[in-house]
Amino acid sequence: MQISPEKIKYFRKQNGWSQEVLAKAAGVSLRTIQRIENDANAALETQLAIAGALDMPLAQLSQSSPRTEIYWKWRSIMQSVVGLVVVVFAVGMLFMLGGDLGMFADVWSALFLALFMYACTVISFGSHGLVKSIAGFKLLFTSDLSASHYHRHLAFIYSKQLVFVYAGALIAVITGGVAILSHPDSWETTERFAASWAVCILVLLYAAIFAEGVLRPLIAKLNASELSSTSQ
Repeated sequence: MQISPEKIKYFRKQNGWSQEVLAKAAGVSLRTIQRIENDANAALETQLAIAGALDMPLAQLSQSSPRTEIYWKWRSIMQSVVGLVVVVFAVGMLFMLGGDLGMFADVWSALFLALFMYACTVISFGSHGLVKSIAGFKLLFTSDLSASHYHRHLAFIYSKQLVFVYAGALIAVITGGVAILSHPDSWETTERFAASWAVCILVLLYAAIFAEGVLRPLIAKLNASELSSTSQ
């Protein structure tokens, strides 16, 4: 079995490691890592050491047919695209049944949610965690995930973002409720009061769509890769 230099570089960079860090983690010399990333020439013991340092099976680092990889990539992309289209269509259908689509549009609520969630992410995990979480959205379009420290950490970040987005929505709803009740003109009539609350709870709807339509599937996919690796 021949190891893939491209995969070594890819997973090393995903972990945020330099060649020196990988060499220390695997217990090999820096020159060995440089040679492997150049020509894939490595003894089986060295390959096993590198796989262990990266916390993934050796088969995941081996070279495979490019045609097979492209086929599975295209297939997984299409499956995910179809799933996302169905979700968007279902939500859009509910919007149309509810009335005018403009009733469900509030740019400021969506902007607040995004800023709050990502600000909390930076506070909790640093800018590197923020970049990792954004780049991880591409995993929605792949199915050949393997268990690794990178994916476990990413699943943990997304699980916390799930909390952040709902917390942001709760803060926005409470703030909006206080603003409505603090202005008597907003509840002079039943129609005005209902319209004010309708705008107020839109942020909760946005949070639910993003959390359950994007974050929850990502967490489930990452956790499933961990379970499948454990059962093998």
